[in-house]
Amino acid sequence: MFVTFVEDTPASKKIPWANTLMILLNVVVAYRALSQPDTLQVLGDYGFIPVRHLGWGFLTGPFLHSSWVQLVTNMTFLFMFGKGVEERIGRRNYLFAYLLIAYFSEGVHWYFNQDSVLPLIGASRVVTGLGVMYLFMYPWGKMKWVFSFFGAPLLEIPSRTAYVMGFWAVIQLGLAFLPWGRMAALFHTMNKMGITLVTTNPTAGTAWKSHLGALALGTVLHFLMPQKKSKG
Repeated sequence: MFVTFVEDTPASKKIPWANTLMILLNVVVAYRALSQPDTLQVLGDYGFIPVRHLGWGFLTGPFLHSSWVQLVTNMTFLFMFGKGVEERIGRRNYLFAYLLIAYFSEGVHWYFNQDSVLPLIGASRVVTGLGVMYLFMYPWGKMKWVFSFFGAPLLEIPSRTAYVMGFWAVIQLGLAFLPWGRMAALFHTMNKMGITLVTTNPTAGTAWKSHLGALALGTVLHFLMPQKKSKG
C-alpha cells in the first residue's frame, strides 16, 4: 500500500481551513450514508441521477461516497492537492472553485447521460479539477511516495508533482479499461469473505466525461483566478 504526501510547500506551514472544512463535510456525509441499514436507498435518494434533472441529488451527490475505500482515497488526494490550491487562491476562491468544479462536472455528466438512472456520487471529480490546478501551480513541487504496511511507513521515495500526477493519470486510464462487469462476481465473493475493498452498490462509477469536464474547468480556473506568488 502506498500513500502520497505533499512536502515542503507553502501550504504545509498554514492550516487550510477551507480544504479542511470540505474534507470534514465529506466524512460526515459519508458516515451518515454508510451507517444506514439501506445505503443503496440513500445513494438513490441523494445521488445525482440525470434522468431526474435538477433536484437535491445535484447538490448532495458530490459529497456522497459508496464505500469507505472510495472516501479515504478521495480525501487523501483532496488533502494533498486542496491545501496547496487554497494557499495560492485563498479560502473564498477555493470554496468557489470546489463547488463550481463539482456542479459543472455534474452538468457534463448529465449532457452525455441524460437517460441514466444510476446515481453519480463522490468527490473524485473535484479532486481531478483541483489536481490539475495544483499541477499548474507546483509542476516541480517536492513530493514523496510513502510505502506503508497497516499505517506503518516502510519506505519513502522523493518525487515531483509532475511525476506523481503522471502516475495518477496512468492509473485512471487503466481503471477505465478494466472489465468491471466480469469482475462483479469476484467483488461479491470478496464481500462475503469480509474483504470489502470496493462497493457492489450500482452507481455511475467513475464517470470519465465528468472527470474530463472537471479537468477542463480546473485548467480554466487556474488561468482566470488571481493567485498569490509562490514562496517556494
